[in-house]
Amino acid sequence: MYTILPNGVYPPVPTFFDDQEDLDLATLRRHLRRLADSGIAGYVLMGSNGEAVHLSEGEREQVITTAREVVGSGEQAMPIVAGCGDQSARATIALCHMAARCGADFALVLPPSYYRGLMNNRALIAYYQAVADSSPLPVILYNMPASAAGIDLDAATICTLAGHPNIVGLKDSAGNIAKLAQVVAATPESFKVYAGSASFLLPALAVGAVGTVAALANIFPHEVCTVQALFESGRLEEARALQARIIPANAAVTTIYGVPALKAALELTAGYGGRPRRPLQPLTEQEREKLAEILRKTPLELEG
Repeated sequence: MYTILPNGVYPPVPTFFDDQEDLDLATLRRHLRRLADSGIAGYVLMGSNGEAVHLSEGEREQVITTAREVVGSGEQAMPIVAGCGDQSARATIALCHMAARCGADFALVLPPSYYRGLMNNRALIAYYQAVADSSPLPVILYNMPASAAGIDLDAATICTLAGHPNIVGLKDSAGNIAKLAQVVAATPESFKVYAGSASFLLPALAVGAVGTVAALANIFPHEVCTVQALFESGRLEEARALQARIIPANAAVTTIYGVPALKAALELTAGYGGRPRRPLQPLTEQEREKLAEILRKTPLELEG
C-alpha cells in the first residue's frame, strides 16, 4: 500500500450508469483500462466528477472493488484515491475504513458544508484531525469551494493540518496560485500539492505543485501529462503553448457544462459515457454540438 502519493496526473474518474441509472461497472472497467497506458500516475474515484453524492455506501464499495480488480495489487499497480468526505467526522471515518477494506490507497476528504455558517477554521481543523487520527488511509485534503457551499480552506488551515502525520497532500480546485505558493513554502516536502484542474496546471507546477487531479485527463490524458512533462524537462515555451490550447476543452467539461459534459465528451471521443444521475441532466443537443466543436479544436498531438 502507498503511503506517499506519487507525483503526476490523476483523472477523477466518472461513475458510469446505465439507462436505468444503475451502476455500469463494465464501462468503468473499460475506462480505467483505456487510461492505464496514457501516462497518468493513478486514479481518483468518487470525487465531484464521480458523482459521489449520488452513490450509496454499497455502490461506493462496488466502485472501489471494481477499480482495484482492474488496477491490480502488485508493486507496479497505480494508486487509487477514493472520495470519503461526508457531513460528520464519524461518517467520514466510516467511509475511510470502507475504502481501505475495498482496496483504496488514499482518502480524499472534502470539508463538511451543511452547517456552513459554523464551519470556521477551528471546526475544520478539529474535523480533519479527528478523521486523520482514525483513518486507516492517508488523508488528502480536498479544497473545492464550488462543491462545499463556498468553503475555501485558507493557507493557515492547510499548513496546520499538513503537520498531522496522516494528512499527506492537498487537491486544490480554487485556483489561487498565491495561496498554493504559500502552502508549498510552509509545508514539509512530503506534503504533496496538486492542482485541482488542468486549467492552471502549469502555474501550479511553477510554484511547487507536483501534479493535478484534472477532469480533462479523462478525455485528453496524454495532453495533460505532456504539460507536466514539458515543464519538468524545462521546455517552458512548449508547455505554455499546450497549456493554453487545452483550456477551452477543460472549461467545457468543468465550469461551463460540468459532469454531464464530461460524460458527453467521453461519448464523443471514446464511444462511451452515458447519463449522469438525476437531478443532473444530460446536455441538450445545442450544448452537445458546442462541446463537439470545442473538442474538435483541441489538438491530439503537439505540432512540430
